[in-house]
Amino acid sequence: MIFGSKHLIKILTVIIILLLLIFIVFNNINKQPIYNLELLEKLNEKQYKFIAHAGGGIENIKYTNSLEAINQSISLGFKIIEIDLKETLDNKFVGVHDWISFKNNSNYINTNENAILYDEFLNLRLFNKYKPLEVDQINKIFGENSDIYFLTDKTNNFEKIYKDFKFDKNRILIEIFGKKNFIYSVKNKIINPVYSFNFKDYDFVIENNIKIVTAHSEDIIKNKEIYAKLVRKGIFVFAYTSNNSDFINNNMDKFFTNIYTDFWDFNNNSCISVICDTY
Repeated sequence: MIFGSKHLIKILTVIIILLLLIFIVFNNINKQPIYNLELLEKLNEKQYKFIAHAGGGIENIKYTNSLEAINQSISLGFKIIEIDLKETLDNKFVGVHDWISFKNNSNYINTNENAILYDEFLNLRLFNKYKPLEVDQINKIFGENSDIYFLTDKTNNFEKIYKDFKFDKNRILIEIFGKKNFIYSVKNKIINPVYSFNFKDYDFVIENNIKIVTAHSEDIIKNKEIYAKLVRKGIFVFAYTSNNSDFINNNMDKFFTNIYTDFWDFNNNSCISVICDTY
């Protein structure tokens, strides 16, 4: 009986240890960010290495987030389009970098930082000619172009993003600001989270198996060794923002892997504007 009791205790101990290991593994799996594997492969291809910043530049103008800019970017060959998202006063997503500059550029009466109503937004034109983007247009463009990806920042309203945008969620990349927000995004199974990075976040990125980060060009220049380590580890570094041919061609795949740009010619690997700066 004594031998039998000891044997039973050993069996129970082994079972408990196995259950604990299963729990730990399962718990860790649930804490891993989710990425579309097809996207991760495509990020190595030339046309996916360049991100049309704020829809892409048009006629030497940046930050329009306009219908015309996006259509031009698609025609030029861009496969990742970044759009800044803000919510109108009545909670509709629209393509706006910030309300002050949007109002200034569309001749709106009150140039403060307050949101405006959706119906007001629809009637405005940027620089008297460009149509600002709204959610239905975004759905139409990305619904009709199944090979392009939608990258957004300015909002971490994940539920609304997934509710309002009707095309394949695997083609949406969401920039996440802050460690707590990133952990929250993982818990909520956000696909393709892109962590907003600076050189102090290296350990956090490695520990949390983050595959894509964004970083300011200035931080990259000042901390090249850290960014070189990220690239060597196979982490995609989206640098923002540059139209400078030398900066892009000399540093791509060394200190960053992908770049936000306003004006880029894929055929000649060069800037196609009078504004060819890094900022």
